[in-house]
Amino acid sequence: MGDAGPSDVSAQGQAFLKVVREGRSFSGRERHCLFLNNAGKSFSDVSSVVEFDLPDDGRALAQVDWDQDGDLDFWIANRNGPQVRFLENRSSANQHFLSVQLEGTESNRDAIGSRVRVFVANEDRPVTRTLRAGDSFLAQSSKRLHFGLGDASSIERIEVTWPNGKTQSFTGPRLDSACLIHG
Repeated sequence: MGDAGPSDVSAQGQAFLKVVREGRSFSGRERHCLFLNNAGKSFSDVSSVVEFDLPDDGRALAQVDWDQDGDLDFWIANRNGPQVRFLENRSSANQHFLSVQLEGTESNRDAIGSRVRVFVANEDRPVTRTLRAGDSFLAQSSKRLHFGLGDASSIERIEVTWPNGKTQSFTGPRLDSACLIHG
């Protein structure tokens, strides 16, 4: 099989390929959006307030605590310039966090498919994250699981359910720290 020649592509296909070759947008130059979760009841568009509503033709977003200050920063890949953009989260909110890195010993080494639950004092429900491989279009966020814990006073325990079904429980992690768990 070879590449399709010009005579093998419809007029619409030719027009689309021209747009791509010229580096123009085919999504309408939609601005980036960022929504705030209002305590699980609704969402508010805060894009312009936090200067996230960039006119870039975005293709990928990866989240990572790049500066290791406890909040998530963003790397964005765009079709047009700038092709890569870093957005540092400079929030002044003094909120607690926990960062968890998993390493499988009995399950897959990357621990893909593991579920981590963090139980904090005075909360009925744990904060839960699942480690996934590929969580965005054309991007992969950090494999470190980030738990925003707000104004929690302490962490009671962490539970890890590994892909092989084994569950481990840990006590003693401190707020605003990172931990490595093997299992």
